[in-house]
Amino acid sequence: MTAATAPPAGVVPPAPGPTRLRGDIEGLRAIAVLMVLAYHVGLPGSGGGFAGVDVFFVISGYLITSQLVREARRDGRISLPRFYARRARRLLPAASLVLVVTTLAGWLLLPRGRHADLGTEVLAATGYVVNWLLAWREVDYLAEDQNPSLVQHYWSLSVEEQFYVVWPLLIIAVLWLVRRHRLRLLPLLTLTLTVVVLASFSWSVLRTAASPGEAYFATTTRVWQLGVGALLVLLTARLERLPQAARTVLAAAGVAGIVLTLVTVDAATPWPGAAAALPTLATAAVIAAGLHPGGSPVGRLLGVAPLRVVGGLSYGLYLWHWPLLQLLAERVPEAGLAVRVGVALLAVLLSWLTLHLVENPLRYSPALTRSPRPALLAGAAAMATSAALAGALVASAPSLEEPDAGATQGSVGALALVAPGSRDTQDLELVDDPGAVTGGVERLVPDPAVADEDISLAYRAGCQVSTSGTELPDAQDCTFGDPDGDVEVAVVGDSKMEQWSSALHAIGVQEGWRVRFYTKSACGFVAQGRSPECHDYNRMLSQHLGEAGNAPDLVLTSVGQGYPAELAGSMVDLLQPATDRGARVVLVADTPLPEPRGVAEGVSSFECLDQHREDITPCWSPAAPASGTRLLTEVAGRLDAPLVELLPWVCPAPERLDGCAPVVGGVVVNRQGSHLTATYVRSLTPVLHHELTRLGVTTTPAAQISWELPQDPAPGR
Repeated sequence: MTAATAPPAGVVPPAPGPTRLRGDIEGLRAIAVLMVLAYHVGLPGSGGGFAGVDVFFVISGYLITSQLVREARRDGRISLPRFYARRARRLLPAASLVLVVTTLAGWLLLPRGRHADLGTEVLAATGYVVNWLLAWREVDYLAEDQNPSLVQHYWSLSVEEQFYVVWPLLIIAVLWLVRRHRLRLLPLLTLTLTVVVLASFSWSVLRTAASPGEAYFATTTRVWQLGVGALLVLLTARLERLPQAARTVLAAAGVAGIVLTLVTVDAATPWPGAAAALPTLATAAVIAAGLHPGGSPVGRLLGVAPLRVVGGLSYGLYLWHWPLLQLLAERVPEAGLAVRVGVALLAVLLSWLTLHLVENPLRYSPALTRSPRPALLAGAAAMATSAALAGALVASAPSLEEPDAGATQGSVGALALVAPGSRDTQDLELVDDPGAVTGGVERLVPDPAVADEDISLAYRAGCQVSTSGTELPDAQDCTFGDPDGDVEVAVVGDSKMEQWSSALHAIGVQEGWRVRFYTKSACGFVAQGRSPECHDYNRMLSQHLGEAGNAPDLVLTSVGQGYPAELAGSMVDLLQPATDRGARVVLVADTPLPEPRGVAEGVSSFECLDQHREDITPCWSPAAPASGTRLLTEVAGRLDAPLVELLPWVCPAPERLDGCAPVVGGVVVNRQGSHLTATYVRSLTPVLHHELTRLGVTTTPAAQISWELPQDPAPGR
């Protein structure tokens, strides 16, 4: 596809000639990749090293736009096949090689439960959309404690490739307008790009304030940085007339701005937002100062041989360093700085080999440069190879399935803890030997490799509002229990309340409850100390529950980690509109975070089980209080409300057993973080029902409570 062949009106094609090699840009590339490398290795004083990616964005915007505008001015058109063939020869050989090696390394070295995620990530990286996958995970509460992806660094390549898809098309559209209305190319392009840059920058500031994790990876919040580099091309005629003194000051200020970013910014700085303007404009200043053929002393310093060498290796070094460092962190989490530096040097060696054995031979191959077709086919083949391996990894990964009857025969979870003779009494009692039901069985339910996928009923139904959402869940889809029941129950709070949805559904069926879920990720029912979206949502929900047509008979809530007891008054205030309408409040105690003591810090309980199937002893956790329960206890006192405490059935007899068991009755207790698996929650249903009856919340007599394991309703019930 090309634009029109006639030169646009008002454009004088420049004399053909070779493009001047910018040594200062190679030096900037070196600085950018060294910043990123220092940050990921953990060198002291490199807290802002992640901004090296911002430097790369400006450079890429400048270089790509230089090629496109030069072609547009020379030929009056842009050949998309030639453009994408150049991109394929330049980017795909090394990118595909690293993806293939990373996929194989992940298959060999990562826990089985991580294989499906890695395969999905490699597929997204192959298609240059992994940044959107990562942005989605930033607002997906289930992904809060996932380890960084081995291909997470491909997010910036995805942003650039998406820019490379849209920007040539936009230039072609401008060329069409120029031709049709006899306009001048560069002024119209400049106006168009300025609008794009200002819109993207404004959106970046807004989204970074609202959801910084999501904004960090999104293309829409990054386009302005590539656009700033592109604007330099369109303003070249003016910038290259700068006197040498001005060029020197501009370049020096630019380098100083980049260094200032490195040493003053850290991971706590909201990014990219307004703060990213410093490295972006600083990089633009250095490039602008070098537009004049005479350059500047600073530019010549950037172009010294060592920096040019590192700049030439920067692409490969960026690709190789991250998976190597991440695999080191996975396998040797206690590795010191010297070891990490050694791995970084290995990345340098691999980059050099990749450049000379893969990148340059294919980039300049006569067979691939004769026409666009061979290069595009070769690029497609490279992408197909990495995609096929990733697909095979996903296909071979363990998956969460409904176990057959034989597999679940010994998997009764918390039911195994309850002494049978106490079921009809007011107080449940533990079996005499709880240690006998806390060991492993031949097949655990769910499979520990995929226990993090054993999520709750309400979450699977899409009823937990995301961290950035502010709308109430759909009333029809998010009402469980008995749809014709006489008791209206509102379930509010964060995921530590929502995790009980399977049990509450089963109890609701027995008790005649209509159980409506209003839970929101990372958003306990408090009005302080959380995100703006959480505040807005809770205020709206509080008002909703106080309205005559929506007032519930019963409100159930809980909170997880990070809520100090000082917020008790805030929760009481939000509950008041419902309590003023006569609603009764019941609080469900938090569940503790398991920290296996026989494995490296950061290894989850279910990952430990997957790694120690023969002997689960290393996966036991010290008994520790659940941090959210202090707040709930305070609220219970202020409202004279019952507090349901199920800790004895989640971590049974910790003094006698020397800690908390990761498996009870053949069921894996925990999934992500301190959340319980849905299977274990279902096994706790009779226990929770019995406790609610003891506290006078439910009306079913203890002798009539069902001790059968409940099943969740089918999707689309």
